[in-house]
Amino acid sequence: MSTKKWNGWRATLGSNPEAVALFRMSLGVMLLIELITRFQYLHPFYSDEGTLPLRLLMPQTDSLYKLVCIHCYSGSMIFLQALLSLQVILATMFLVGYKTKIASIGSWFLYFSLTLRNTWLNFILDRYFHYLLFYSMFFPLDRKWAVDSKPSEVKSETFVSTATIALKLLLTWLYWDAGYGKYSDPMMGWTLSAPLPALDTYVRHTVGARYMYGLLGPSGLRYMTPTVVYAEMFCVPVTLFGSAIGSKAIVYAVVILMCFMHIGIAVTMRNTVLLSLVACCAWCIFLPEGLGEDLGLATRNQERSSNERVYTSQKLQWLGSFVIAAFVSGSVWFETMSEQCNQSHKHIWSTLLHNRWNVFVGAEE
Repeated sequence: MSTKKWNGWRATLGSNPEAVALFRMSLGVMLLIELITRFQYLHPFYSDEGTLPLRLLMPQTDSLYKLVCIHCYSGSMIFLQALLSLQVILATMFLVGYKTKIASIGSWFLYFSLTLRNTWLNFILDRYFHYLLFYSMFFPLDRKWAVDSKPSEVKSETFVSTATIALKLLLTWLYWDAGYGKYSDPMMGWTLSAPLPALDTYVRHTVGARYMYGLLGPSGLRYMTPTVVYAEMFCVPVTLFGSAIGSKAIVYAVVILMCFMHIGIAVTMRNTVLLSLVACCAWCIFLPEGLGEDLGLATRNQERSSNERVYTSQKLQWLGSFVIAAFVSGSVWFETMSEQCNQSHKHIWSTLLHNRWNVFVGAEE
């Protein structure tokens, strides 16, 4: 481990190879599960024999859409199965850390293409995959715990890049947007004084939810409801503060708390398991330097004594920074000035740049 203390602006804005490796492996598992389950939906939702054949979709799309969406090149099942099989292969490479640059770029682009094929199926889970895979293209995914990694070559020290800054800013916005959407709910369903607290309506869907309802009762759920709002709005700022002052305890506590919150959503609401687990993957990027030692997976004598850093060339870093800056600027443009927000079947921009996350805002009627 580096002799430099883990704190300050580098810890706040950066990440480390072990945290990135855990991010890669957890996201790879989730992506693999999602893609394998998609095979059963190819015929009804993506083929020419399904609900949106190409003869209906293609006349609505512009030329850029037709070029980018490879899944629109053919509506045959053989073609779609071949593409999805390729995605599974790339996801497996991503998971094990083999040719990670190819795997990450290919996984992001083909997932984007798959989403464009039928944007009626584009939900928040797809948005998570879209953004996390995008930023993964700019991370050093193969430096730790990967087939291509060379454990003796790279120290587990904090690095700062445009990608780490952008992803942390995205997660700050994501949770603030989700929390503030609940806070400003006109029905006041997420307040302590709500006539019917939102959690009282959500925690009814599954067996786990009914057990939770039985344990906490209406009063417990009433007090828990507003804590979700503040947890979402301030979880990332508190984590960044913990990183800045070098407090691993604060960082680990918030990461564990938020993962438990997402797992709680998975247990108590139907059809949210994969979404919740993918959300947990994003929190890996906040994990502190020395993660391998903390987990008992690495020792100091396994690491390189040199201060040399081995990541990407300067030219590639500048290129990555330019692409990320363009992507972030495009998202800001789309959310503030674009008039194409409701034209996901005509242009690619809605699917590419949509960046709103205020889900589960109101109580159910």
